[in-house]
Amino acid sequence: MKKLNPYSRIAIAISALLLVSAYFVPLWQILMWAPQYPEGLDMKIWIDNITGDVKIISALNHYIGMKHIEVSMFPEFGYMIYIVGFVIGFGLITALVNRRIILIAYVAILVGCGLAALIDFYIWGYNYGHNLDPTAPIVVPGMYYQPPLIGTKQLLNFTAFSGPDIGGWIFFVAGIIAVLALAYEFYQTRAKKMALASGPALILALALISCSVEPEPLQYGKDACHHCKMTLMDNKFGAEIVTAKGKIFKFDDTNCLINFLNSNEMSDQDIKHCLITDFSSPGLLIDAKTAFYVKS
Repeated sequence: MKKLNPYSRIAIAISALLLVSAYFVPLWQILMWAPQYPEGLDMKIWIDNITGDVKIISALNHYIGMKHIEVSMFPEFGYMIYIVGFVIGFGLITALVNRRIILIAYVAILVGCGLAALIDFYIWGYNYGHNLDPTAPIVVPGMYYQPPLIGTKQLLNFTAFSGPDIGGWIFFVAGIIAVLALAYEFYQTRAKKMALASGPALILALALISCSVEPEPLQYGKDACHHCKMTLMDNKFGAEIVTAKGKIFKFDDTNCLINFLNSNEMSDQDIKHCLITDFSSPGLLIDAKTAFYVKS
């Protein structure tokens, strides 16, 4: 029943109070882009509501057999406010009670809530994207439309992005503060074995809401070129652009990549990776800026 360092108690109180923002800002966001919607569509998920272009996205999804998105279809909205309130109260109690065992429980609750939220979102996305109406106007045999859990995904001619919004990042910061306070407690007592035990919890907390902006392999026979809309077929050709926000554009050859870059659809500052297929190693993406080119 070791007591906490005063700095740890202050950090825990700050961590708990940061979660109050969940009642006032959106927690998660889903963004979608397509040629007919170059400005993009967005859907904001709050603690008890959904806002944004929900009606437009719901109407578009209905064409391919997906259910209309309604707040009533999410029972989580009915009890999320109480769960967050409990976590806030438990955090403040942790700072007041001044016991390390309570701090460990608070960190476990934060990590557990984050993991449970991701699992719940994955299950909802799976059901939403797989349970399709067979009488829908557009039916593609074998095609499912599960939205990405975190990151980007190509769904027909739409590029979908899913990731934390302001509230989600604040929740993430609150968790990091709590984990760091616990690690600091272990460090202060020089309990090296206990400090190592806190490592997996920190890695898990970082992984819960991390958003990858790394390239992904080109899927020949499935991916479509962003510029000409043709399906990528020859693995000796292809290109990819990854933006700083993690949005991915794929192209079936060098010309389409160049035409896209010349269209000024995005600035050079927005591009994190610009990749081209290595002709001598089919399917392998390399840096387009440092590659050598042969025109034949």
